[in-house]
Amino acid sequence: MQTDIYEADPFTGAKTEHFLTLDTDYRFEARDELFLTLASGKKLKVRVTHVRVEVSPQGLRREIVVQRL
Repeated sequence: MQTDIYEADPFTGAKTEHFLTLDTDYRFEARDELFLTLASGKKLKVRVTHVRVEVSPQGLRREIVVQRL
């Protein structure tokens, strides 16, 4: 499933910066902790705050909103 990972605004929780897009069947859940390596080579530790799945005729698409730790 196509998965987009976004950073959460620390005060509102709204999605802000797009970190990366990947194709995975991994089941993300709130409070999961991940280590991301961005295209720039920067490494981040983040926690999942929100998972949104969109179902359409084109297939499934998922947005993950994470907060830096």
